[in-house]
Amino acid sequence: MKMKGRVINGGEVTGEAFVLDIPFSFIGDFDPRTGKLEVKGHPLYGQSIAHKVLICPTGKGGTIAPFIAYDALKAGNAPAAILCAKADPILCESALVIGIPILDGFDKNSLQSIKTGQTVSVSGNEIAIS
Repeated sequence: MKMKGRVINGGEVTGEAFVLDIPFSFIGDFDPRTGKLEVKGHPLYGQSIAHKVLICPTGKGGTIAPFIAYDALKAGNAPAAILCAKADPILCESALVIGIPILDGFDKNSLQSIKTGQTVSVSGNEIAIS
């Protein structure tokens, strides 16, 4: 399946999908030292986001989030890309700081179209899911 979105920060990457049904923050939802999701009670709790394509509805958090994303990058635990229904400014800034693709505004519902574990390829504004 293919879909298109709005490019906020471009690039080309292929990785495993990590789909969250909740807004994501690098602050408190994520451990930059391990790359693991830290949302207690979430079905994906304790699983690594490192090198994966993070799919979420939007972001949340404060101005320290880009610093945490940078710490994750330096530790080798940053996501490979972020795809969200509607990117918030903090999530955009975080992706820009660590130099990963971030897209939003898809022509299909990314949260319904992509499942955790699928392979996702990002190239410009095009997303391929297999």
